[in-house]
Amino acid sequence: MRRLFSYLVLSLGLMAGAAQADMSKIYFGGGFSDGSVANQFGGEKTVGNLSVNLGYRLHKYFGVELEMGSASDDTGSIVSDPLVTYQAAMLRAGYQWNQIGVYVLAGTAALDIDSQLIDTDSGNAIGFGINLFGNRTTSLNFHVINIDDGAFKATTIGFHHYFGGYR
Repeated sequence: MRRLFSYLVLSLGLMAGAAQADMSKIYFGGGFSDGSVANQFGGEKTVGNLSVNLGYRLHKYFGVELEMGSASDDTGSIVSDPLVTYQAAMLRAGYQWNQIGVYVLAGTAALDIDSQLIDTDSGNAIGFGINLFGNRTTSLNFHVINIDDGAFKATTIGFHHYFGGYR
């Protein structure tokens, strides 16, 4: 748990520098999901996941995104004693059509998985998502992420808030 908080503090510190440049390019979001984590016998274990993300748009079509999450097979232990925690730093490329936005993600991730499931601690992170904007700043978000070639996968439904609105 201490590792999860240290990544959060580091991520917020990095974004604080970017926030001084232009607050309107920052977005954040969160969501709940159904995910799966590989076990050591080649199978998968279904887990519930809570995730948050923070991003900075470098250009109209490109940006960087930091995502962290916690997953468990028991909803009471998602935060207190999770089976999986992850932190990902990804590049984001996307396109906007009126109030619908689509994007793809690629980067790297650190995983902390319970020892009884699978032995991995980092890997590539890839994903994609769709934003459906209700107004200029807030959207319903559908987000899929795959870490370390399927060691952890999650399909999230949540929200994104864009401080400067979509452009």
